[in-house]
Amino acid sequence: MLAVVAGMFLAGCGGGDDPGEDNTPPVTCSSANCTGCCFNNTCQTGNTASACGKAGAACKACDTAQVCKTDQTCGADPAGVWFVQPTSAQITASNNGTAWDADGSAPDVFVEMLCPGATASSFTPEVESYTPAWASGGCTATAARLLTEPWAFRVWDSDVSVNDTITGILLYQFTEENLSAGRVTLQASGGMMSITVGVRKQP
Repeated sequence: MLAVVAGMFLAGCGGGDDPGEDNTPPVTCSSANCTGCCFNNTCQTGNTASACGKAGAACKACDTAQVCKTDQTCGADPAGVWFVQPTSAQITASNNGTAWDADGSAPDVFVEMLCPGATASSFTPEVESYTPAWASGGCTATAARLLTEPWAFRVWDSDVSVNDTITGILLYQFTEENLSAGRVTLQASGGMMSITVGVRKQP
């Protein structure tokens, strides 16, 4: 008899049926209720470099050289100016089987380039080496142009009378990944085995 009464009492207690108890599930930040991005389950505007994103996705902190663009994705500021500079290259040991210079010395290498929007070519200094490296010489362009128009360049061997072309005119289209990485290495063409180009945002 006591067991039956106890059972009835417990059934009457019914843990979740107390009308004073709040059983509403917690609100979850998602695309259903957030047009920006979600951080710690809270909807953010999604248009700042520290919390960039949209459609309820997880907020992303943009890299140092990036901004949260108008489409709420991280990337280079379209109006930001970037400096493009060849930093090193590797040149073949010969010019189609003959020496680059008449005395058998290494070629005097320089790079001629044209940044998108520029009206005149820019040049690196001449460096006598099969593995030239440069700390100066380059051109500038906005990120908007670099990401939509190709950078043009040509590698030369400087000679007393007529310069030898190490490569023909080459075009390269920079990407957001290149700007974020700060450099890109391009592969062989003509007498050039590779060239590394640095890109850095200007103050």
